[in-house]
Amino acid sequence: MIFIVYWSALHLLFHFKMKKIKGTLTTVEAPQRVKIDTTFRQNKLTYSNYWFLIHIAIILAIGIISILNYKALPNVIPMKYDFQGNVTSSVPKTYLSVLAINLVQLGIIALMMLVNWSIKTSKQQLTTSNPAKFAAENIQFRRKWSLFTIITGLLLTILFAFIQINMFVPNLVLLTAISLIIPVLIVLGAVLLSLTGRQGGGKIRNHQEDRERSKEQPVNDDDYWKFGFIYFNANDPSFTVEKRYGIGWTINFARPLSWVLLLFIIAIVVISIVLSQ
Repeated sequence: MIFIVYWSALHLLFHFKMKKIKGTLTTVEAPQRVKIDTTFRQNKLTYSNYWFLIHIAIILAIGIISILNYKALPNVIPMKYDFQGNVTSSVPKTYLSVLAINLVQLGIIALMMLVNWSIKTSKQQLTTSNPAKFAAENIQFRRKWSLFTIITGLLLTILFAFIQINMFVPNLVLLTAISLIIPVLIVLGAVLLSLTGRQGGGKIRNHQEDRERSKEQPVNDDDYWKFGFIYFNANDPSFTVEKRYGIGWTINFARPLSWVLLLFIIAIVVISIVLSQ
């Protein structure tokens, strides 16, 4: 919570500071010109969602194994452990409690598939120069994050599978190791992708390149970015767009479907919490 408050305050401070600076700059009344690669959508922008069939197959297999071994389970099932191996949370044995992890997994995979789809369908960014190079970098950017999404989904599926198998074949040492290694791998992967490329796929510029780069300005869409980070454009049919800064994508809050997605994500979180109790 402290981090979120600090981030929000820092962002708003510089957002209004930049708006004030931009208000003092001279403007040119000539219309903007941009260059766009009309073949952009013909490229393979992401990896197919069919790769998630591997994740679903693992989930179904573990679910079937759980049902077949249902009678062998104790009447009370441990759900959480502390670092000393002591049980901190348990639930009575029911089919719902045994398969709760599978339901959470399916919700996570559905969310990952939605993320992968949004990477593919997100709004194409425009540029004032060199559209071919810009488009090629953007395609690589999308494909890298699509692959990361698929791998992350697989790692989380494996993590939850080990947690569920631990009900039948307890091995706290192995479970603890897997529970630590997989989150670390996911975080390191995200950090690596973020540090090796900026938003949109271009290389991270150094100070010398900043001085030498073209003075051409990007498309001015300030009016559509509320507080600098909330995209709201009723005239834009796009459902997702690249974030204005940082790494990743955000939704067009002017589209009704975006609110449905937001409620869907909240529902997954709430259901996961309820099923884990």
